[in-house]
Amino acid sequence: MKSLEKTKAQKIVNRIQNGNFDENDVDNLFMRLRASSYKNIIFREIADFVAHNDKRDRGVTNQSLEAMYYSMKYFLEYTSPKISLDIAKPFPIWIKKLIKYQVDKIDEEILREKFSVGKERLKIRIDKGFKDDKKTKKTLLKKDKLSMETLHAIQYVMSFIISKEAFSQKDLINQIINVLHQNDISFDKDKILAQADKITLCVLLLLHNSKFDYKGHKLAYCTINPEKEFVSYNTNFVDKDGNKINIDENFGNLQALGHVVLDKDGQDLTIAYSIMSTELNVEEWCAESLFNIEPLGKTDFEYLCKRLKLGEDLIISEDFKLIDKSA
Repeated sequence: MKSLEKTKAQKIVNRIQNGNFDENDVDNLFMRLRASSYKNIIFREIADFVAHNDKRDRGVTNQSLEAMYYSMKYFLEYTSPKISLDIAKPFPIWIKKLIKYQVDKIDEEILREKFSVGKERLKIRIDKGFKDDKKTKKTLLKKDKLSMETLHAIQYVMSFIISKEAFSQKDLINQIINVLHQNDISFDKDKILAQADKITLCVLLLLHNSKFDYKGHKLAYCTINPEKEFVSYNTNFVDKDGNKINIDENFGNLQALGHVVLDKDGQDLTIAYSIMSTELNVEEWCAESLFNIEPLGKTDFEYLCKRLKLGEDLIISEDFKLIDKSA
């Protein structure tokens, strides 16, 4: 990278290490090093979010959402109605894409142990073993192109649905450190790790309300969510003998949830799963104004709960907590 750009990036890193930074500094760091992120795909993913945050149609997050969409589509159209996939006959191209996504989610050692093949080799065999017809949007098995062992491997990877996050807080921070190292930018690893939670909060905010287009039924999207939306408030718990017991309830950590929308019998069906996990304790990183004390249900006014409500207009406050801009 150019000397001037490196100097600018170094100044941003210095501010981050000193804890004197905000979300704009984090955005700028990703942008400064975007072109020099090499094979750090998570770093590049976030940098691309900064550059193109209106709608994404590529990248690891988009791929994760597309994989979940196809998994649930397959469940609705084949697994649930108990329709077997006969790969000897033409079948939709999207299923071939799903098969390769499933391969990516399987442990490499399991594939090698069971079928004597690695992920990349198996995906190459799948691509070579079928011929796509873009006009009919179907793919056809080529004669004598796939061995029985490969067919058994395909059957195995399609035997269950795997939900897997795109990346974690640890993955994100490790790749930031990798990129700084690869670009010879001076930094103290311990100081960067000390600011990991703040950096992660900034990245979560980038993902919040982002849209993704993989040409499915409707656009997918991401939101910031807690692991648990509410906890009991001023409620006493007792055992079967009437003795008071302590139950430690908490909201868990913040996460980025991915939402995919499918068509089920003419109605929208939304499936949500974790795209990015974090180590950010909800009550530590959310302003008190985001919590409400309210009845547990619409008709149950006897029991109260403490509920976290995260709207669309989230920002980071001066004391580095999530707050609602519109509140």
